[in-house]
Amino acid sequence: MNSVKKKRIDKMVVKEHVVLAAAKAFTQKGIKTVRMDDIAAGLSISKRTLYELFHDKEDLLLDVMKLHREEMQEYMTQVASKAENVLEVLLKFFQRNVLDFQHTNRRFFEDIEKYPKVVRYIDESRKENLDSAMEFYKKGVEQGIFRRDVNYNIVRVMVCEQMDLLLRSEICKSYSPGEIYETVVFMHMRGISTEKGLKIVDDFLLNFKGDERNKCG
Repeated sequence: MNSVKKKRIDKMVVKEHVVLAAAKAFTQKGIKTVRMDDIAAGLSISKRTLYELFHDKEDLLLDVMKLHREEMQEYMTQVASKAENVLEVLLKFFQRNVLDFQHTNRRFFEDIEKYPKVVRYIDESRKENLDSAMEFYKKGVEQGIFRRDVNYNIVRVMVCEQMDLLLRSEICKSYSPGEIYETVVFMHMRGISTEKGLKIVDDFLLNFKGDERNKCG
């Protein structure tokens, strides 16, 4: 292996380690409180090396968000390959999001608004997710799981919009983002489901609650 290729591979490995370390630090402590110096020190690399890989914290945060999206897409592909219906896929997606919210410091959601490139990326990703969700809703209607008398163009936007509003409201002082997300999601899922779909939702929620209690115990 020539030296140029080896250096390129080494650089990619270091970059992956930085993104993983930053993702953990940002979600646990918030973005603002984590300095680039802290990340460099935690990985025993120089600040110069870090800034050769990332222009600034926003570039690093952007890669963190891209990694999260890639991991979610991979997870959803695995779920879809085994699922019996679209509702099962959507519920697994929501479950994964609830767990992400539960393990993320509230400051993360407050701080992220200060990074315009990252906000744009999130908005673009959300639009793609909404388009994918529309296909799931249509298929769910065909499978007799979702109601036909619902405007899914409204539904697909509603969850995201409500989450954004609630995360900026006073309710966040009383409840965790995970609890808020779980309530919003299952309220919508039950609202659009047929009798057949309701049984799937309620069984899933019952198992989910049971898993949560077992973890606490």
